[in-house]
Amino acid sequence: MVTTKKGFTLIEVLIVVIILGILATLAVPQFTRMISRARMAEAWAGLGTVRTAQALYWAEKSAYAGVVTDLNCDSSSGDFNFTVTGGGATFTATATGVGDAAGLIASMTSAGVRTCTIP
Repeated sequence: MVTTKKGFTLIEVLIVVIILGILATLAVPQFTRMISRARMAEAWAGLGTVRTAQALYWAEKSAYAGVVTDLNCDSSSGDFNFTVTGGGATFTATATGVGDAAGLIASMTSAGVRTCTIP
């Protein structure tokens, strides 16, 4: 009667571990980029709220607000601080990342020019 051992050899296990390591090395940077892009979507949503509030402010006062507190809008976010600079005929709204989103910066001007910084 012939008996055979069932199981994996050390070489087979090492090859699987190496392959998993290579796949993880390729996947982690992509995952990190996707998280940053999702956070930037949150920033653009907040900036859209600020832009809409600026349009309402313009309709009432024929000028843009110079600070975000004048807009009476809730663009608050746990990951971003929103600021407005300018006022009068033009403005620039900026979302600056805090906490886990630190380093992410998005801005939008009254002319609709959008810029972003993702480290």
